[in-house]
Amino acid sequence: MRAAEELFAQGAPPQGQPPQYVPAPATDPAAHPQTVPVLTAKEKKRQKKEAKRKAKAAANPKPGKLADATMPTAAGERFDVPRPGGRLTGGRGTHVAARMTALVTVSLLALGMVGVMAYNAGHPAPTESGISDEEVSQYRLTSFPVERAIAFADRYARLCANQNPEQAEQRRQAIVRLSSAGVDTTCGWDGKGSQVVAYSVWSGYMEPIAEYPEHGYYIGIQVQFTTGALRTLSVPVWVNDLKSGDGMRVVGDVGTLPQPDQATPPAVKDPLQVDSELSTELQGKLFADFYASWGASNGTTLTRYVAPGASSAARAGLRGALQSPKVSDVKVLLPKGVAATDGHKWKVDDVTWSRVSVQWKAGSTHVTERYRVQIVLTDQGWFVKDIRAGVSDESGGKAPTS
Repeated sequence: MRAAEELFAQGAPPQGQPPQYVPAPATDPAAHPQTVPVLTAKEKKRQKKEAKRKAKAAANPKPGKLADATMPTAAGERFDVPRPGGRLTGGRGTHVAARMTALVTVSLLALGMVGVMAYNAGHPAPTESGISDEEVSQYRLTSFPVERAIAFADRYARLCANQNPEQAEQRRQAIVRLSSAGVDTTCGWDGKGSQVVAYSVWSGYMEPIAEYPEHGYYIGIQVQFTTGALRTLSVPVWVNDLKSGDGMRVVGDVGTLPQPDQATPPAVKDPLQVDSELSTELQGKLFADFYASWGASNGTTLTRYVAPGASSAARAGLRGALQSPKVSDVKVLLPKGVAATDGHKWKVDDVTWSRVSVQWKAGSTHVTERYRVQIVLTDQGWFVKDIRAGVSDESGGKAPTS
């Protein structure tokens, strides 16, 4: 075909002459160069960008890839060829890797959970709290229902301590209902003589019963008789259900505990000094009227003597529980470090405490009580800010017996 094309390209032979064969000249690439397409500005820019990318990739090859491992496609495009052990790049390879990572992670988590469950099944969690036996004893930490057991022991102690020959059988039957089989149903009483309990209270004594670990305690109940005699009885109490406190029984016989020793308190160190002049002034000017209103809880008149923001105790009063107050003694305390001879000058907003003795009428008798009253100086004078009952003894020591 190519020879024919070249023949016709040279032109037709003269008319009447047969066609002659003329061999085609040897092809010379230099003599006949291929046509080079003219690139647009956009294509030139793209080629420069591609050349820069390849140069950068060659200078900093990524792990798992060859810096310039590409090959042409049928359309003249290029794609990355991974080296052995490498991975594909692009969207598809990324999705495959992500799915594989998620699958492996879920599998490891599942295996971990199964392992933890298997370990816990064979090794129960410890129940130790980290609290020592000494701390349990010191702070009375126990699951034993202490309050209900104390009430039960108090009831039983009063049964034992109250003795009346005319009610001996009723007493015995009540003891039987509260105690176990081997307990003395007379509670040690020979049936002669009588005594009556004036009051009873828990002494604070508790000791575990060795035969009933956690479920049994000896409980001390202090009883005072109408004669003034005082005894502390140890009552052994057992509880069936620690959580609810149900199923209580006295599981032994009672005994008398020794009374606790009473120490000698020391005198107060560096007691505060007293402003005698102010004490005398406030006894009749403030405290007499304040206590009259406070004892009756007269809210209308109380506002004249209590400061703004005064405590609820100062504003509430006794609601008539005690009547007819008479203030017999007032001691306004000076600030710490100030001596009574210094002539201290009080300023507005100064706050101090005072000790007040008050005689009250209680029914047909009279009682004297002492109070700590906090007062504050305002532009209008002294007002009560707070009141508290009871005053400590500064002298200390043991009270005289005669």
